[in-house]
Amino acid sequence: MEKFDTNGYSFGFVILHYQVEKVTIDCVASILNRVDSDNYQIVIVDNASPNKSGIALKKYYEDHKNIHVLMLEEGLGFSGGNNKGFKYAKYELHCDFIVMLNNDTLIIQDDFIKQIVDEYKQSQFAVLGPEIHLPNGKVDVYPFQILKLAELDKDRERIHALLKKNKSGIESIELNTKHAIMKLIRWESWRHKLREDKPVPVRQEMVRLHGCCLIFSPVYVKAFDGLDNRTMFYGEEDILFVRLIRNHMLSVYQPKVKIMHMEQVSTGSKMKTAAKKRRYVYETHLETLDMLEALYHEDLDSLKGYI
Repeated sequence: MEKFDTNGYSFGFVILHYQVEKVTIDCVASILNRVDSDNYQIVIVDNASPNKSGIALKKYYEDHKNIHVLMLEEGLGFSGGNNKGFKYAKYELHCDFIVMLNNDTLIIQDDFIKQIVDEYKQSQFAVLGPEIHLPNGKVDVYPFQILKLAELDKDRERIHALLKKNKSGIESIELNTKHAIMKLIRWESWRHKLREDKPVPVRQEMVRLHGCCLIFSPVYVKAFDGLDNRTMFYGEEDILFVRLIRNHMLSVYQPKVKIMHMEQVSTGSKMKTAAKKRRYVYETHLETLDMLEALYHEDLDSLKGYI
């Protein structure tokens, strides 16, 4: 594979790991095998995996000078864990671009870096989102708009209903994985009903991007140290988009950049079926909705037209 001249830009890939070793190894292998540059580093952040798989990964990659495994003593959630990797890539490795990847994603093209740099030369984007391919051969359809103010209450109603069932002990026994729970309550599941269910094949600007792969350019990396870390698992994409709007920064959806998202294994392992675990998911989601609403009300003028 021909290597692309990045014009001096260095890339950092941040991968948040939890529990399932093979999923993370597959993600890293796709970077090693497909990325069209030698000027990159990989940062794996073990989010305090109870099964000690982070230790196994550290040993597995000990001979790879461009792969760094960070071990967290406590789980910091999606934003907090990724931010540890982001800061390491920024301050210790001095990366210009930082690609934040779910560990259940794969790089599937040989010109990944070239397409990103070409777009950056054209638009000076702050954050870029790729076209997301799924194992069933389809392209993921994800919302390009943030949750509207009027829709916040609908989401709250949905979660409060689940919380009520949880507390009364009548939840579905199918809710035994984090993925199953999120498929039921996540914003995407009902926002899809509001539009035609077809992927968008064209480049778009100032849109909400999917959190499974966020590509941060020097514009963003110089200004911020990652995501808003007040959230644990939900709403990061919406909050990120609010940040971009407020700071007059550009988000770009660029379908020339492509990844595979093995969505059904995004958590990798089963959630404990204890009701209190699911209750935590619901309550944390409600807290994020409250935070999002507060952010909206802080700056309604700049968000006009988006919410």
